[in-house]
Amino acid sequence: MAVALSPVAAFFVLRLALMSPPDLNDPAMHTTFLLDPHDIFLRYTELFTPTSRLREGARVGFLVPGRISELLFGPFPGFVVYRYLLALIAVVPTYALLRRLYGIAAGVVGAIIVLSCPVIITAWGTDFPDSAGVSYIIGGIACLAMPATRRRTAWLVASALLFTMAVWTFASSAPLIIVTLVVYVLIRRAREPSGLRRDAVVVAATGAAVTVLLALGSRWLLGPFDYVSTTIRSLIYLSHPSQEAIWHSVNWRWAPYVAYLLVPPGIVITWLIAFGRRLRAIPTPQLFVGLACASQLALSVLLQFVGKVQMLEMHYFSSMLWASVVLTFAISLSELSRPLLARRVARWALPLVLLVVPLLYEIHPQVPAFGWLPFGFLLLGAVGVFAGVAKYVGRVWRASAAQFAGVAACTLVAGCVLILTVAPIPNHPYIPATTGDPPPAYASALGGDTAHYVDLYRATSELPAFAGNAAYSGEQLVMWWPWAQVNQLLEPIGIFHAFFDSVPGSFGALDISGRQWIERRRPAQMLLLSDTGAQFEESLASLAGYGPHLVRSGVLRSGDVSLHAWLIDLGRYIRASAQ
Repeated sequence: MAVALSPVAAFFVLRLALMSPPDLNDPAMHTTFLLDPHDIFLRYTELFTPTSRLREGARVGFLVPGRISELLFGPFPGFVVYRYLLALIAVVPTYALLRRLYGIAAGVVGAIIVLSCPVIITAWGTDFPDSAGVSYIIGGIACLAMPATRRRTAWLVASALLFTMAVWTFASSAPLIIVTLVVYVLIRRAREPSGLRRDAVVVAATGAAVTVLLALGSRWLLGPFDYVSTTIRSLIYLSHPSQEAIWHSVNWRWAPYVAYLLVPPGIVITWLIAFGRRLRAIPTPQLFVGLACASQLALSVLLQFVGKVQMLEMHYFSSMLWASVVLTFAISLSELSRPLLARRVARWALPLVLLVVPLLYEIHPQVPAFGWLPFGFLLLGAVGVFAGVAKYVGRVWRASAAQFAGVAACTLVAGCVLILTVAPIPNHPYIPATTGDPPPAYASALGGDTAHYVDLYRATSELPAFAGNAAYSGEQLVMWWPWAQVNQLLEPIGIFHAFFDSVPGSFGALDISGRQWIERRRPAQMLLLSDTGAQFEESLASLAGYGPHLVRSGVLRSGDVSLHAWLIDLGRYIRASAQ
């Protein structure tokens, strides 16, 4: 019961951010498939298919359970229920693994580390698929690492199920999962080769079954049955040099400004210190998790700086790496505190101080901006030093005071890791050949005020119902809104694919670029959006050449958010399209 309620307790005790600030329109482009997927496919399938812009609707590992939650509970309550489920998917296997390896207190340590990680909290706070992907991978690795028991097949099936869900949630998770499975196979072949082929069959069969079930769920809840070919086509499209130039930074010099990138190597260093002995002497679960984390980190570095995948520069992608990071961190701290965890009462010291670390941060959440040099590397070095102290006092001195000193050193490790994670990116000169992706809001994940973002999500989720359903296939809906309000409207315009479906040029008076765009796209409907509703009448008048008819107008309100909207039929094209 305590484990089941731990996400709720963490939300109130640690004041977890329920919503993350909208820094891109991409999450809302997935929200629309949670709210009204059939209408999106009906309106845009023919238009979006050539440029693989329906790939958001193919991420069924995230969308199918999210759509079920939305249908059962409504848009915002469904968001909350789904995040609670994702938190349990991450926490329960983590707790079970750590409890089996080190005892009940270590299980609590694992739960606290997962539920207080700013990267994971930020991922959960959006409708981007990494919110589900990171939970699936945490649960999958934990299940796969579970010590051998008579229930090994059940844990293996659970792992395969979660890994398959992760792949069909976000294709960028596939390389991380593949390298994890390679590490597992190599360790099994070296230590316990019997039954490996049978395990491979179980994993393959589970993956195939989940893939088929997701296809049925996609057909029933979203629209298309085939999401696999859509995913493959999107990968081919995005691998084209013209797309890679848009999304991937050629210049590596952006990296030294990003302090949170030092956290994964810092955790690997901590693991190496905690298990600083011959590989044969390291128990199989701990060896697997540590090597999986190190391998995922190495692969991510190669894909980012040698390959052409934005695995580290975009926080929506790099968050997937934190699945193995938090598990490795929990195991490393438990190993460093093993002598104390064996004691009946004193074992609770470690989870208690790990709970205090984020609470102390919330008292004064003002970490200065810094990069790798010099403070980033100083904190990284401090992680190694404090981990070494914890190991030394825990293994050499058996006195109670020394063991508590080891816990204090582990606390300092956790504090350094938290500071590295939340440190803002410092201002720096423009770096050529980079994409300039928005920085993550990790600093506000703990104790941040997210009421405005909740209100924005509530108001945005009313847009599909306001726009109504298309009357026929290809009834395009485009948007027109003031570009000066792009930051405020970033989430609402994402519902209808943002900039691809937005009229260019000035707002209020249609200029030549806007006219050419409309005449090329031939939309049947137009949605005017703004924070104020100003210039809506002028905009309607400037559309006179297209036979505009105001269908409905309104203000979508929630808390301090007021979203003004007008829905307009363009008679010139709606009649031509109907014919």
